[in-house]
Amino acid sequence: MMSILIGIHVFAIFLIIYHHVLYPMLLTVMTNGKLEDHSASMPIIDETQLPEITMVIPAYNEEKWIRAKLINITMLDYPKDKLHVLVMCDGCTDNTYDAALEYLQNPECADLKIQVVNCEENRGKVAVINDAMTRVTTDIVAMSDVSAIISIDALKLAAHALQAPQVGAINSKYQIYDKGTSVDSSYWEYQSQIKQKESLLGSTLGAHGAFYIFRRELFTPLDADTINDDFIIPMQIIAKGFQVKQLSQINALELEATDSSMDGARRKRISAGNIQQVLRLKALMMPKHRYVAFVFLSGKGLRIAIPFLLIVIYLTNAFLLATHQMFVYEFIIQNLLYGVMFFDLRYEIKTNNKVFKLLSYAFRGHLNSFLGALDYVVHQGKVPWKKVN
Repeated sequence: MMSILIGIHVFAIFLIIYHHVLYPMLLTVMTNGKLEDHSASMPIIDETQLPEITMVIPAYNEEKWIRAKLINITMLDYPKDKLHVLVMCDGCTDNTYDAALEYLQNPECADLKIQVVNCEENRGKVAVINDAMTRVTTDIVAMSDVSAIISIDALKLAAHALQAPQVGAINSKYQIYDKGTSVDSSYWEYQSQIKQKESLLGSTLGAHGAFYIFRRELFTPLDADTINDDFIIPMQIIAKGFQVKQLSQINALELEATDSSMDGARRKRISAGNIQQVLRLKALMMPKHRYVAFVFLSGKGLRIAIPFLLIVIYLTNAFLLATHQMFVYEFIIQNLLYGVMFFDLRYEIKTNNKVFKLLSYAFRGHLNSFLGALDYVVHQGKVPWKKVN
């Protein structure tokens, strides 16, 4: 019995090390020597040959950012007659709709094809996306958050990359403007590097709602209870045999700063979405999908398991205390570490120590992931889309 417990204990530790250390190393080795810009050899599209694109912008109580978003759109380097913009105001209780209409009266918007749709009832982001897609007539669709500013050549670069017939969607490089928490910024930089390597290997998993672009014909209407739409849409495209690429030259800059409470709510929702998407897209983990199965299992699959693996490690450690002094020392270290982390969670210890800040960030993330998983089991993710404030 004890040997089985030791095996479970060691295996759980290995899986955590694999996800955080070995998997990124394997990606680095497997993508070594591959070109970062997979479309570099393609001819630049003549401006007259650029495809028409519709940018869909779901908005719920975005009065603070809607003007900046529309300014960003007026600055995009793309033919005005080939760019359609659809702002979907989803039952906003602030002045998002009026602010958008007011800005559209400015001269720089005169030649732009921007439509602002005001939905009086808050239906949720998924319902908004499904509704918007019934209004789109162009072959290419871009999705973008209101609070994200995209680089002015983003659409041209995406259109350039979509010349490859096997590419179904393009993801951007997500960045944070407010770097008040260097750990948060470092985390997203790390995630961006992982996605870039996944892309070089074949396809990156999912996208970021800040900005991504895809072929309209590959869109499948989302189930009403979908949580992480920006993951499900690209993964459905992969399931149809197409690739999803990340272009590091396309930048999406998040303007809205995130405090700890907002980050906690966001991580809980993402965790619930991670469980949902693993269950619904489990077919992509089959060996026939090769690299997609590898990155899906190693990345998303293990990510939702980490909080539960930590619990398994703690409990098996407790049962193994009497077998060897090593387990006693390990148990003491675990209790001290968790004690400090819970104290920091309650009182927010002020320190510039990078190791401590990294541990605190990871602990909060895994705790919120655990709570998000429990929430999904109880509520099945059926929570209306509300802006996190």
